[in-house]
Amino acid sequence: MQIRPTLSHALIALLLGMLLSACTPLPTQPEVREDPDIERAAGLLAEQQFLEASTLYEALARRTPGDVGTDFLLDAIDSAIKGTDLDRAAELLQRTDGRPLNATQQLRQGLLRAELDLAHHQGDLALDTLLGLIRPDMPDQMKLRHLRDLATAYRQVGNLLESANALQQLDTRLGDRKAERLAVQSEILRALTALNERTLKELQPTPPGIPGGWMELALLIKQHRATPATLPQALQQWRERFPEHPALPELLQQFSERLRSQVEQVDHIAILLPQRGRYAPAARLLRDGIMAAYYQLPEEQRPLLRFYDSSDPYSAWPLYTQAVEAGAEAIIGPLQKESVSQLLRAGELAVPALALNQVLSDTAPPANFHMFSLDPEQEARLAAERIWQDGLRHPVMLTPNNHWGERLRDAFSGRWQALTGEAVEGRAYAADSADYSQPISSLMHLDLSKARHKRLQQWLGQRIGFEPRRRHDIDAVLVAARPQQAQSIRPQLAFFRAGDLPMYTTSHAWSGSLTVQQLADMRGILLPDIPLLADRAERERLGQLLPGILGPGVRLYAMGMDALHLLPHLKRLQDSPYESLDGQTGNLFMDPEHQIRRQLVWLRLDEPPEILGYSARMNLEPSSETASGQALETEPDTTGEATDPEPRKTATGAAPAN
Repeated sequence: MQIRPTLSHALIALLLGMLLSACTPLPTQPEVREDPDIERAAGLLAEQQFLEASTLYEALARRTPGDVGTDFLLDAIDSAIKGTDLDRAAELLQRTDGRPLNATQQLRQGLLRAELDLAHHQGDLALDTLLGLIRPDMPDQMKLRHLRDLATAYRQVGNLLESANALQQLDTRLGDRKAERLAVQSEILRALTALNERTLKELQPTPPGIPGGWMELALLIKQHRATPATLPQALQQWRERFPEHPALPELLQQFSERLRSQVEQVDHIAILLPQRGRYAPAARLLRDGIMAAYYQLPEEQRPLLRFYDSSDPYSAWPLYTQAVEAGAEAIIGPLQKESVSQLLRAGELAVPALALNQVLSDTAPPANFHMFSLDPEQEARLAAERIWQDGLRHPVMLTPNNHWGERLRDAFSGRWQALTGEAVEGRAYAADSADYSQPISSLMHLDLSKARHKRLQQWLGQRIGFEPRRRHDIDAVLVAARPQQAQSIRPQLAFFRAGDLPMYTTSHAWSGSLTVQQLADMRGILLPDIPLLADRAERERLGQLLPGILGPGVRLYAMGMDALHLLPHLKRLQDSPYESLDGQTGNLFMDPEHQIRRQLVWLRLDEPPEILGYSARMNLEPSSETASGQALETEPDTTGEATDPEPRKTATGAAPAN
């Protein structure tokens, strides 16, 4: 009899099979071994061989799928930026655009894009990107990097206050990482002390809190720079006012010690100025300014001053040697370009010299040689920066057809091209004419509008109504002009339908005051000038003290005052681009070529002029313009308007700061 398996037998057989299979080892996945190139790339990074690491990370990205491969590609970009191969970084960054990115990778991509812009000194583009990346849930390490980049971007666009604010946020997130905090806090103070005293006082928050504490600390350091021995007591009093402030004790000690080592008291000064010849009138104004600064010093701090006649421009080196042998510890002057060139070529100098002019050089200046001038080119560059900072992107230029106009034109267009990569269209007007209709009409393209109307009438064979229209692809106009020219040009711009365009110029367009008619014609013009002329009370006080001083000559008088004040601070200014000195001709700092540069005060002409604030510092990092020597291509002199209505070797004027 055939026996059929029952359901229970089948179930038992199934369970027995499952039990046996559970006792049988399952086949295992082959062991995943980490790619040795990952460790090699990390090692190259640790050795700062960034380009080699970037190449290895790129290879890893090519052979690794998914998010891990994308991370390797971002590592390759990061390494390329650190290795300053910006073209490679840009090419790799483009590859990320077609990849799916998770939230963290999107943040990394944005940070790398911003850092690439920062490496190209395009702080405005980086700032737009960084502000768009702000997330409340940003990972801690990315937040630290974001704040660091944000501080750099603000610094590049000249907003030192916001740069310091970003660094303060970074400081609060570093916890107990004391060495890193000390470095960040040093940057905070460097950024704030680069501002002028007026800005620090006006922007002080109420109540001060931590940001206000930082600003008061920066102000203290600036106010005690001339007498560093008094700083420790002032710092102690500051600490009593802000007992909970996060500023590290080591930071305060560091700044106090550094200031004592940087400021050099000078007891014997030789002054080389011409007493005869073309430059004698300018020299007298400079001398008067030096003496005014001298008598402002406490009697116990007044140095010995000895004046030497440098009328012979080729006597600079013999006079320098004579002064040093007589005990001079520092030199102010000479003034003429030939004299300045002679000292520049003399090699190492025994004592510091502050020449009152600037000249071109294809070699680095001696360590003890510095140049100070009121060159108009700097004002033209400041105008380019101000237009850019005001959000305008399509300016045009109107300049006189002479050497002075060409210098301002080249300086403005060069700086604009460095900022934007774009050229600036311009027209030249006859410097000896009061009729500017032709160049203005051409600049506004009204001549093209009229030509189109004429052709249309010819085609139609009849007269048609017509109103010429100016071009609408421009948003600002830079005008290089003297007061009489500026007074005529502004109304003519309005006549040619360009009265709505903001007009920027340099300090040469006014002499510190406006007549009733000038005010009617020039109201609203924007220009930079020296703090001495921006301060109405000080201007009036000086006019009463020295009748006739107000006018173009006052800028040279102010320059003489600053020359004496600068001497003890030359080493400090030379040590760091962040260091500055509040002066009568501007907020003074030094570039890598040992040229004293100035932040000037921006004014909108009115009665009284509206003070808009100091020009921003946009040169705290080396730029391609300065590195290539382009910033000193022109050859301005210091004497300009005081002696020569059409300067050939001139640099007068001034301007203000952040």
